Amino acid sequence: MKKLVLLTILAVSLAFGSVAWAKDPSAVLVVTGQLGDKSFNDSANRGVQGLKAAGWNIKVIEIGRDQTKWEPTFMDLSESGDWDLIITNGSNAIETVQEVSKEFPEQKFVLYDSEIEKGKYPNVYAISYKQNEGSYVAGALAALVTTSKMEGANEEKVIGFIGGMQHPVITDFLVGYIEGAKAVEPEIKVIVSYIGSWDDTAKGKEVAMAQFQQGADIVFPAAEQAGLGCVEAAKELGKYIIGVDSDQSMLFKGTDEASANTILTSVLKNVDKSLVRAGQLYTEGKLPFGDFESLGIKEDGAGIAYNEYYEKNVPAEIREKVELAREDVVAGKVAITSALGTATEVTDAIINSVKP
Repeated sequence: MKKLVLLTILAVSLAFGSVAWAKDPSAVLVVTGQLGDKSFNDSANRGVQGLKAAGWNIKVIEIGRDQTKWEPTFMDLSESGDWDLIITNGSNAIETVQEVSKEFPEQKFVLYDSEIEKGKYPNVYAISYKQNEGSYVAGALAALVTTSKMEGANEEKVIGFIGGMQHPVITDFLVGYIEGAKAVEPEIKVIVSYIGSWDDTAKGKEVAMAQFQQGADIVFPAAEQAGLGCVEAAKELGKYIIGVDSDQSMLFKGTDEASANTILTSVLKNVDKSLVRAGQLYTEGKLPFGDFESLGIKEDGAGIAYNEYYEKNVPAEIREKVELAREDVVAGKVAITSALGTATEVTDAIINSVKP
């Protein structure tokens, strides 16, 4: 009997490199905000629920925006030793996680929506997304809509962008959006505003109302939960929205058809798919800790949503041109500026080039 047990342990060790794999892998998702945004946080949650369906032991913790709670939470989770992976939003918590990772070198971390200095944090893996690629395609769509005869489109060549707050990732969305729009209509004007919050839906609605009143007929809010207020504004005024992070129109399907029809498409950051992919690589022993990967349209890390509302509400001739823009991005035929690692003077010049 003892011989059989030893042989079993040896077989597991050879297969997985450690007898630790005899138990189901585990991960905790730490949400630096709240679920229910129908956007970024919900996408991350879908990802870990996908891991749960694949046999992982999963826990989700919402710790909100109060940063005084962040470090103690990550410290406690690391100290417990209960989790193979601690997963969180790197665009918010990267500095906290980097510091905690030094205290607990055996604990593994996954940061989504961020990059790390290669080799400096050997127990951290990061995923960044080429949101500028998806935004480029969305910008092309927005320009085609505003210059069309679609109901809700006025005579002015004006579109809008609303960020939750100023942040390099949000600027990356913005510059891609501008460049895609200018590729279609060089004389396009883009109104740019910031809500100053990721959660304030009332303020989001107010800012969107102002943009629509200034002539924008389609607005792209990259603002997490606050962006839902922009959807409300568009719905009331008969205007259009480009959603963000998740396929937002489908999240309203069956409960709020008016909002679903207001959202022509969404710029996707496939956080969910990237976390499932990371989990799979981890179980295979192939997750490149100490490094980051940047996923774009070609790698299914970014893109725009194609669904029944897009098919119904966007004319075929516009959809055809949008697809050509997407194909150009995948083929590398267009050079899209990224705000990540680019001098502020460069991105400011792009933004200023389309000011009304």
